[in-house]
Amino acid sequence: MARQTQGRCPDCGAAVPVTLTRGRPGEIASHACSARYCEYERCRVKALMDEMVKFATGEWYCPHHGLLLAARDLVSLYRVEGDADWTAICEIIAELLPELVAKVEARERSRLSSCS
Repeated sequence: MARQTQGRCPDCGAAVPVTLTRGRPGEIASHACSARYCEYERCRVKALMDEMVKFATGEWYCPHHGLLLAARDLVSLYRVEGDADWTAICEIIAELLPELVAKVEARERSRLSSCS
């Protein structure tokens, strides 16, 4: 017989209803989880949304892969035959890179403080 109780989401830490059934793992109810997985191929990073970067296309990336993808976009926009798309380049630099750099630096500070 199943019973309902309160538990914590292992991904975001939010209090959520959990269904417990004897002999089976608890089932966490669907909720508005604020954790996201990096969508870069073979990346296993999972973090809260404020630690991840959401691209305009809707994909979520860890700061390191977000920075890599932004750099690739900048290079491809710059190397296009003919005139580079300076409007798109400026949008990436002005709108995406400041957030990416701040999140990479925050992650590095966190990593360094946990090592000491």
